[in-house]
Amino acid sequence: MELTPEELLAGSAVTFDVTIPPEIWRPGNINSSEELVVQLRPLTIGTFGLIMKAAKTDPGLIPLLMIKESLVKPKLSLEQVKGMHLGLVNFLIAQIRQISGLSEKKSPPGS
Repeated sequence: MELTPEELLAGSAVTFDVTIPPEIWRPGNINSSEELVVQLRPLTIGTFGLIMKAAKTDPGLIPLLMIKESLVKPKLSLEQVKGMHLGLVNFLIAQIRQISGLSEKKSPPGS
């Protein structure tokens, strides 16, 4: 079966509902059982290239820009993303990498 260009590009338009466990979005609040659902879309190569270019002088911006560009609902500004706690950032980055088809980062040999 041959794919059409439209079929190949369709995956970048898909959105995913991701449930954030309460221990991630509210660390330390052991009484909370409420889950938060956000909507993410995969990063395209074009968007990822722009992120890499924008973060050339400050690599710390890469995860923040990845979240800003992938997060569909709720839509957040870069300043709002900067206000997220590290655990939430790590969780969202892992989810974005998965839905974007990026493999896990590999540790250098001997580390």
